[in-house]
Amino acid sequence: MDNVIQNYVFDFYGTLVDVRTDEHCAKTWKKWLRVLDKRKIKHPEYFVFRREFFELDKKYREKLKEELKCEFPEIDIIDVYRELFDRYGNGILDDELLKELSYAFRVASREYIRLFPGVREYIELLNKNGKHTYILSNAQRSYTWPEIEMFELEKLTEDQIISSDHLYMKPEKAFFDVLINKHKLDRNATLMHGDSRFSDINGAINSNIHYVHLVNENHPQKYWADKVKELN
Repeated sequence: MDNVIQNYVFDFYGTLVDVRTDEHCAKTWKKWLRVLDKRKIKHPEYFVFRREFFELDKKYREKLKEELKCEFPEIDIIDVYRELFDRYGNGILDDELLKELSYAFRVASREYIRLFPGVREYIELLNKNGKHTYILSNAQRSYTWPEIEMFELEKLTEDQIISSDHLYMKPEKAFFDVLINKHKLDRNATLMHGDSRFSDINGAINSNIHYVHLVNENHPQKYWADKVKELN
């Protein structure tokens, strides 16, 4: 199959990058609220803010699901932050500040983040061999783009498609079609790499593209190192 594959598509979290976060724990919220206090952003107690945040997130997703008539819609979390901060008496904050505060929440929630060994070398070898490489991620741009840049993967891959920009998320076929149609990819020459059977692999199957499921013996930490050896 490697001889016919020209387009290599990668999930981000759990596939290229190993990350651990907790968006619900009190520690995350208390840490983030200290950032808000320094910026003089009004807010309620953390447990109130946390409850209202996830309630509004769910409301936005249910509304979009009804509007699009799809199973897996994706919102832009910035809209949730904007409504809540306005509700708490801060007025409508500008987008750059909202992105900054949003990423501060991401940092507060993050225990660690690291690139799996072999990822950079493998993508570099694919590029050297004339292949096309892309990232297709269920993610929020305000959280994820700084983390893509952290590892300079925007320089290694041709395009980075993030679900919060497109109203859909994996395994929705429409989200895969964003990448496929934008770059006019031959589905039979396209390979999806992902750790999630539910979103990555089901989405690839629905989109009629090849796939590699990175679990068990294909766990990323071993898989990328083995692929680098193969190409060398």
